[in-house]
Amino acid sequence: MLIVFFRALILYCIVFLVIRLMGKKELSKVQPFELAIIIVISDLASAPMSSRGLSLFDGIIPIITLLLAYMIFLLLNHSSNKVQDLVCGKPIVIIKDGKIVEKEFNSQKYTVSDIMSQLHEKDVFSISDVKYAIIETNGNLSVITNNENIDSLPVNVIEDGKLAENNMELIGIKKGDVERLLKTKNIKLEDVLYGQMDSNYKFTYQLKNKEV
Repeated sequence: MLIVFFRALILYCIVFLVIRLMGKKELSKVQPFELAIIIVISDLASAPMSSRGLSLFDGIIPIITLLLAYMIFLLLNHSSNKVQDLVCGKPIVIIKDGKIVEKEFNSQKYTVSDIMSQLHEKDVFSISDVKYAIIETNGNLSVITNNENIDSLPVNVIEDGKLAENNMELIGIKKGDVERLLKTKNIKLEDVLYGQMDSNYKFTYQLKNKEV
């Protein structure tokens, strides 16, 4: 009995440490690949906790392996937009100017009840009151209402020195538009921590190691 207690305690500490190293995201905000890793880690830890026939290392080694895989995923995500698209998906505008975008509505297998439920969580009770509603890559719905007086959807077009092409597609911004704007300001793309733009070409940004 005492052995099982200590085995469970050790594995709990290992799992806690691994999830802590993965960051401080709320469970509802993790990406699908992160959620998959968390589920598998919990499953790997459960068997050695209660089974004396399994070595602790039978649980610890696969858990550490998954942590390394997670770190590799993060590096790939930061290094390539295409990898990020494949692993995390793309943000999608599902409501625009008070109307459901049917193409995206159908492709995401949403129902009107799904949309209304998520709008209610944002204290919005009518689709016609929504200027933009965006399905984020983690599945959450971000909502901008007509009351917020935003004429054009602002998005990040630059993230950590790289063009965020998926976001640019949302508002019809071309790669050349951003490159020309950076040239007029005499700024290099790789020096920009983030750059935000709307379809009216209003541009705000912050350089790495600086605030602008």
